[in-house]
This record gives sequence, C-alpha cells and structure tokens, in this order.
Amino acid sequence: MEQLIQIMLPPLAACLILTGICTYLGLHVVSRGVIFVDLALAQIAALGSTFAFLLGFEPDSYSGYFYSLGFTFLGAAIFSISRLRDQRVPQEALIGIVFAVSSSAAILIADRSPQGAEHVQAMLTGAILWVSWSTIWKTLLICLAVGVFHFAFRHRFLLISMDHEEAERQGVAVRWWDFLFYISFGFVITSSVAIAGVLLVFCFLIIPSVIGMLYSKEIGTRLIIGWISGTIVSCMGLLLSYQFDFPSGPSIVCSFGVFLILSAVVQYVIRADRKHLALARVGAGTLIFALVMGLALSFRPSSSELGLTEQTGMQRVLQSLEDLKLEEGPARNALTLLEEDQGILKQSLREGAIEVDQETLQRLGELGFSEAIPLLRLICENVEDPWVRYYGSSSLLRLGDKEGIHRLIQILKDPGPPFLKAQVKDLLVEVSGEDFGYDPMSGDEENERSIDRWEVWWHQSAEQLVWDTEQRKFRLQE
Repeated sequence: MEQLIQIMLPPLAACLILTGICTYLGLHVVSRGVIFVDLALAQIAALGSTFAFLLGFEPDSYSGYFYSLGFTFLGAAIFSISRLRDQRVPQEALIGIVFAVSSSAAILIADRSPQGAEHVQAMLTGAILWVSWSTIWKTLLICLAVGVFHFAFRHRFLLISMDHEEAERQGVAVRWWDFLFYISFGFVITSSVAIAGVLLVFCFLIIPSVIGMLYSKEIGTRLIIGWISGTIVSCMGLLLSYQFDFPSGPSIVCSFGVFLILSAVVQYVIRADRKHLALARVGAGTLIFALVMGLALSFRPSSSELGLTEQTGMQRVLQSLEDLKLEEGPARNALTLLEEDQGILKQSLREGAIEVDQETLQRLGELGFSEAIPLLRLICENVEDPWVRYYGSSSLLRLGDKEGIHRLIQILKDPGPPFLKAQVKDLLVEVSGEDFGYDPMSGDEENERSIDRWEVWWHQSAEQLVWDTEQRKFRLQE
C-alpha cells in the first residue's frame, strides 16, 4: 500500500488539478457549441512543442513551454476572430480544419527528428505517471491564476458562453472577451498537454462537464457533479493502470468513456416514466451486446489458420508447462525440450514471435528446481519487455542463480515505469541490504550514481554471495 501511494500520488494530484480547472472551462466550451476547440488548441500546443523539439529543446524545458504557448496564442486569435454574427461557414468546421492541419504538421515535423515516433506518442497519450512534484506545483499556480481571472470576470464570460446574442445587445465587446477567454484557456491547455497528452486533456475538459449537464441545469451543481466524476474516474483509471500495468493516460481515457456510458444509462432510468420498462431495455441492450461480442470471438481464427501450427522448442516448453499446471515431475521433463533448438528460440524471442507469460515465470521460481535456470536466462537475455525481464530475474534469484542480481541492475539502467523500478529496488535492497539513495520516482540521470554504486557492490560481492538453501535467499559468506 505504501508503494502504491508513493507511485500514484503525484499523477493523482495532477489529475485532480486538471479536473478542477478543466471541468469549469469545459462547461464554457460545451455551452458555446465548440466541442472540439479544446482538442484543436491542445493539438496546436502540441505542434509548438514538436517544433521546439525539432530545434533541439526538450518538451519539458522553459523554451519548449514558451514555443507551445506562442502557438496556442496564435490559435486563440484565430478562434476569437472566427466567431462572427453572420456565419456562412460554421466555426466548428474551422476548428476541425485547424486540428487536422496542426496534427499533420506535427507529424511532418516529428518525422524529421530521430525520436519523432516516440514524441508523437507522448504528444497524444502524455506521461502523467512520470509527472514530478515541481511540474505539479507549476501547473497548480497557473490553474489558480486562470481560476482567479475567470472568477473576477465570471458574469461576463458566462453571459457570452450561455447567451451570445444577449451579450451583443448589452454592448459587450464579444470578440475581445473571446480572445481573453481563449488566451486563458491556452495557458491551461499548454500546461496540461505537457503532462497528460492531447487525448486525456480533451476528456478532462468535455466528459465531466457533459456528465454534469446530464443531471442538472444549474452551473454550480454541474461543476460539483463534474468534479466528483473526474475525481472518481482519475482514481479508477490510475488503479487499473497500477493493477494491470496499463499506460496511465489511455487507462484514464477509457475509464472516462465507460463512466460516461454508465452515467447516461443511470440518467435514462432515473428520468424514465416507466422505470421497469427502461431497466428492461437496458438489460436487453446489454444482453444483445454480450451476444454480439461472443459471436465475434467465436469466429476468431485458430492457430492453425494463422500458420502457427509448428512450435519451436520454447513454445513446446511453455505449452507443456501450462498444460501440466507446472507440476514438479512433468515440468522437469518438459524443460529438457529446451536443448533442441537454442538458435531458433533466441531469434523467436527477439522478434516477439513467442509470448512469455509472466505468471509462468513466477511459478518457475516458486517450484524451485534448477532445470528452469537456462530457460529463464534465455528469456532475460532476449526479451525487451522490462516486466518479463523482471519476473525472469526474480525467479532466477529464487532458484539461487546470482546472475539474476546483475540482470536486475541492468533493468534499472533502461527506461521503465516507476512501479517496476520500485519492485526491482526492493529485490536489490533485500539482497544487498543497501538502497544507495535510489529513488524510483526520479529520472534516470538522478539515479545514475545509485545504479553505479550497485554495480560496484555487485562486482565486489559476487564471489562472496552464497545461496542459503533453508531460507532460500543469498547471504554474504563470512
């Protein structure tokens, strides 16, 4: 539990900040009927960040931030000017055009940089799991400033958003106040996209506001419902990410989608005159969906239809171990298949042609027979997935293979989620009795010295480490 809190508290704090400000701004956006303006502005901010990235500036640097902010100001000017009284072309059409062009431009620019593909992915999905407390505090200050600004001029902003024609009749400079709205909106978008990515920012802006509108016509009540919904979904998405090792951004986005559907269904039942009939319709719809999905899955092609009938030695080993439930006697016999085609196994593992089950790796370590060591070593050497390498290395430790320690240290050197790094650290501390100041929540550069100290410890202590068969752990030989 302590580890869960340590890892998930920063991204949860970031989600709560974004929920607080984005729900309010989302009410304006939905009321104005420009649903995708936030998506377009977020994409423009990402375009500015991508342009800065091409010039050699890191996306999280001040230079990268101001490039992104400058592009967002340009978008704010375009959207405020495009809102005319006599519109032959709907503003939403212009917003769609801006989004499409800025997305394509970002892809073209990213294509000219060495790590363009990774940047585009980060631009869409963000890296909220990796957010630092310093970034959180900066974002909080920006959101508070925008919140104070909107509170001071709330009557004018709400009038323009809720009743544009009335604002014009009262002589309000609508275009000027629109520009100020989009400028303040741009500050929030620029900070948010850097943390959460384009897709998650769009969900924070629209879905809590829509849920609030489903249940109330009052602005205050809508805000409260939206804030509660955003908080629940943020917790739910982060827990799913933690439990199943999903990317945090997409996990929260999908949680928003599911929560919106459930909210709409509940609202439909509550407002129905004949509630029993509404429940029957919901049940029938759920049943039909389940039947359609079951039917679709039944037509899934088999292994033979996909051309996977011939198994390599590794596939036969893993399949045998799974079929035999990893019972000790039969499992020992299954592992002897490993010697048949080492070269093919290595190539298949490197190409990802063989799926290695993490539960199987854990079970191999729990059974405690040394025949599994060559298999585990082969997996750790040839699979890139850090989680697979972690489970393989931890099982090597349980089987008394010292090489597992060094492989764990190697995992810390490579990029990976903080939760994984925290688990690797716990195993290394258990073996060495030292943490050398390693912090899973810090970046690789901050932890470089700690990892080097573990390397030194390993080279100095490897020969003195002996396996305690009774306690099943390593100890230093006296």
